[in-house]
Amino acid sequence: MKKNVTTILLAALVMLNASAAMVKNEFFTLTTPDDSWFLTNDDALRPYGARVDVARMDARGATLELARIDYIEGAFDPLLYLTHQVVEKKDVFCRAATNFTDIYESFMAGQVAQCVQFKKTSNHYTYDCEATAFNIGYGTVLVITAHRAGDPSMVTRVLNNLTFTVDTTPTTTAAQCVAAASKVVARHHLPIGNNEHLSGAELSKDSSTVTLKVTVPYITKENVNVPAFVMAKRDAWFKQAHESLKFNLLLATAAREHKNLRYHYIDTKGNEIGTLLIYPEEYAQVEKQQVAKSAEAETKNQEMSTPNAEANQLVEQAKPTEVKVQEQPIATPAKTEAESVKTNSLEKPQEVKTVTHVVKQGDNLTRIAKHYGVAVSAIKNANPSIKNDQIKIGQKLTIPRD
Repeated sequence: MKKNVTTILLAALVMLNASAAMVKNEFFTLTTPDDSWFLTNDDALRPYGARVDVARMDARGATLELARIDYIEGAFDPLLYLTHQVVEKKDVFCRAATNFTDIYESFMAGQVAQCVQFKKTSNHYTYDCEATAFNIGYGTVLVITAHRAGDPSMVTRVLNNLTFTVDTTPTTTAAQCVAAASKVVARHHLPIGNNEHLSGAELSKDSSTVTLKVTVPYITKENVNVPAFVMAKRDAWFKQAHESLKFNLLLATAAREHKNLRYHYIDTKGNEIGTLLIYPEEYAQVEKQQVAKSAEAETKNQEMSTPNAEANQLVEQAKPTEVKVQEQPIATPAKTEAESVKTNSLEKPQEVKTVTHVVKQGDNLTRIAKHYGVAVSAIKNANPSIKNDQIKIGQKLTIPRD
């Protein structure tokens, strides 16, 4: 009988050691493999809402390895999210990180993911780290792991048991994105700009327009000039649109399907401040602006290198050349220096270089003239089509450059 009791106790102890720890929230479930080291540490798995921390300590209580799993609602581009949060060190964990590798493609939880590796030194230990980002439904998952250099990683076995409870259906259409965003907004506001939050999203009945209700907390309807406010928002949109249309899945999908984007701005009391409407044609304008910026940067680089080349050429031209002179009878009187200068100026007229400027949002003649260092009158003389100093977006102007 005593032997049977001992056997039962040993069996129970084995089952206890073989049991797995588990944490679950509304987004995902994480289960450990049958490793007893998790059972000896009550804080091995710690949930924080949409975040779970996994930690393993050594015998002295120092961190041997860890993992942090975040579910970020909003569905951002995984590659850009890694770039902004991890590589640019905006994430708290990455503030002291070094030795970042290039971002590369990998897999996690059955999803195509973007990864980057780096190192971090903490409490006199160096950790090999990896950050992984991928999309699940209308959310982005960020997984950061770190284990002490030279030691085998066991946390990866825990990550293999990561399963998701949220809708994992890829949001590939504007209708799906709007529906998913609406569910997220029902729980909390989503950041959409500088201190601005998405308070609602809907697709029009004819599916032509995506309307975004945006809360602007720092102004009220009573203390704003609506036309000036809308123009300022329009200028701001064009400045950040190229990145936003890639970074945010909802905006990117609307642009891909050529939907109108209507921004309906309200204050914290729900009062309407103003409405901004972006047409599909303006997505192409954003791309053109980006191409123009790249071309302008390339031109500046060329201009920076050109003076040295021209200076070398002038030096070569200024070198004295050996000329053989034969004595011949003087047939005509010698020209004076003034006459020679006059003749040369008539024979070789001074060349005036020009560049072409494409008018963009916010341009005017004064600003363009200041940018190129020429007079407004010179631009008007070179462009007879300009009437009453009026120019249009997309108009090509000839800019004289001496």
